[in-house]
Amino acid sequence: MGLMNPLFLLLAFFIASVLIFYMFRKRYENKMIPSNLLWEQVMNEWQASPWIEKLQRNLLLFLQLLILLLLMFALTRPYWMTKGIEGEHIILVVDTSASMSALHDGITRFDEAKEEISAIIKDLKHQEVTIITAGSVPNLLINKEVNINKIKKVVDGLKLSYEYSDMEKAFRLANSLAVNKDTSLFVFSDSIKAEDLNGMTGSIPISVFNMGNEGNNVSLKSFGIGEKEHHVTGISVIENQSKELKAATLLINTNENNVFEEKVTIEPGEQKFVKIPKLPVSEYYKAKIEVNDDYSIDNELIAVSRPSLMKVYLVGDVSPFIMKGLENIGYETIQMTEEDVERDLSNGIVVVENIPMEVWPKRPLLAITPDNNKEITIQSEIKTENDPVFQYVEFNKTFIQSAFSSNNINLPVIAKSGDIPLIQKGTVNGFPAMVIQFPIENTDWPLHTGFPIFLYQSFQWLAANEEFFGFFLPGEHRWLNVDADNNEWKVFTGNGKFIESFNLLEESFTAPQKPGIYQTVANEKTMYFAVNLDDREKSIPYSPSFRINQPLKESDQNVVNHPYDGLWFWLVFVALIVLFIEWEVMRRGTRI
Repeated sequence: MGLMNPLFLLLAFFIASVLIFYMFRKRYENKMIPSNLLWEQVMNEWQASPWIEKLQRNLLLFLQLLILLLLMFALTRPYWMTKGIEGEHIILVVDTSASMSALHDGITRFDEAKEEISAIIKDLKHQEVTIITAGSVPNLLINKEVNINKIKKVVDGLKLSYEYSDMEKAFRLANSLAVNKDTSLFVFSDSIKAEDLNGMTGSIPISVFNMGNEGNNVSLKSFGIGEKEHHVTGISVIENQSKELKAATLLINTNENNVFEEKVTIEPGEQKFVKIPKLPVSEYYKAKIEVNDDYSIDNELIAVSRPSLMKVYLVGDVSPFIMKGLENIGYETIQMTEEDVERDLSNGIVVVENIPMEVWPKRPLLAITPDNNKEITIQSEIKTENDPVFQYVEFNKTFIQSAFSSNNINLPVIAKSGDIPLIQKGTVNGFPAMVIQFPIENTDWPLHTGFPIFLYQSFQWLAANEEFFGFFLPGEHRWLNVDADNNEWKVFTGNGKFIESFNLLEESFTAPQKPGIYQTVANEKTMYFAVNLDDREKSIPYSPSFRINQPLKESDQNVVNHPYDGLWFWLVFVALIVLFIEWEVMRRGTRI
């Protein structure tokens, strides 16, 4: 026990003053005494102990001393040590990555972290709380909240994102919020080390709770399929990350039917390759390993028979501006001759220039000046339709010297100058197609910042019309360009359970959080996509918990001094009651 304001003990001077006043004041009383023989004896006894006698006989003195003592101790604000959380502002950083779903003592690391957070909340004493979840980008859930019920509601609603958690970004956000207040930082993860916190302000007390332990894990590191001798074949890589021998069963599933099964035994630290010699033709394949380990989310992978279209085949004398622009946005360009268009182009998009429509390959296609017989100088203002490919492009500010007039391509016009079509967009031979009716070299378009944006959005539109439109990471946001007629997308699980809907003209597409195969339905057309775990989340690392800038390590939380704020009130309240009693004693003139 201690005192927060011990200086107020100097008020004991007033208590001594009251005693002095009582000791030295003169009191007289008239008495009729027939003889002084007995009086002399009483006087002798009284003089033998005068001060004690006076104290014993004066109730007012005791009451006044009690009032002064109560007031003095109320001002000193007595306290005693109690378990609590240090700091006026408490910042909680919570890792929501996939590795937090690993099991430890029958519960996940994430649930264990939520239990620790709930225990901390119980020890809060009117302190502000900030909660940050660490995913690919940090998310500020609440900031400087003091309402315990709101804090508990947010904690109860915490969920795994299955993303790779960029803890460095989360720490930078926490550091920016730890200003102008006495702050404590609590981190809940599984593998944070002291060097990961080098950017934090040096004086902030930091408690890192790394959940779980060095658990057992067998991971399906990779799974791919290909075509060999007109058969679909596959290969998978399984890694034993534990310290003991593990037996696992590899299953390949299509449309909820097992089409391949093989049992493997893997030594500690070993990677084993499993070849799948033959698989039936299917839209997608799901590989899964059945094994007794602590981390199941990395036991599945998706492979599709239709790869994401990231290759672009250039047929003819294609403008180098187009080629360079596509390479800059991540596409692999392959130059071809007209004679090569008969080969298999199913894994890519085709760009043709100065090639008639009659010989276009039956693929998603961008055509530049397919009919260059009649060239017309552009004189009128450029006007564009409200099409997604022109978002952030400002094509109407482009200088175009001339364009070719073509009457044999019956596609909707999305950009024109007067009656001259400049860009057309639609469907040819059952595949999406976009036609540019002017040579890129006769414009200043490549100098505009909107040129690569147009290429990106156009090729996203061309690729999105395939049955499979790509792989996503958990919770990944991506802008997809679609027609106005196909802007409403509904997302379902592989089993057909509805998840969410998107209006892609107004918002970006957000992939589901949990890895797996999903499907979208837009304008009665079904397309598949896969959510696969980030490769950095295919293990369950662990580091011991630790503390920084904290000398006390007696329990999970710091032991700090907490004043009992209500104690001073009760001391003053009792002093007031005693004061009323003292008034009543004085009023009645009671003497003992």
